Amino acid sequence: MPPRLTARQLFITGIVLTAAGATLALITDGWLTLIFTSADLPFAIAGTIATLVREITMTLGLVLIGVSTLSRVIHERERD
Repeated sequence: MPPRLTARQLFITGIVLTAAGATLALITDGWLTLIFTSADLPFAIAGTIATLVREITMTLGLVLIGVSTLSRVIHERERD
């Protein structure tokens, strides 16, 4: 089954996800410190969910960037 995304599309998607993860890190770091210092359980759960989403988007973006690079290398070697 052929891949649905080209190497370029994988790379662009990886860049977008990495940028989204970095943006989430910048936005949420300030209010996460406030949430974790409070004793309310719902706020702590919301902070944990925000941290997980941030880490997942950043990691998935970096993986897609690496996969796109690997895909380009494999495709170039198949041409030779």
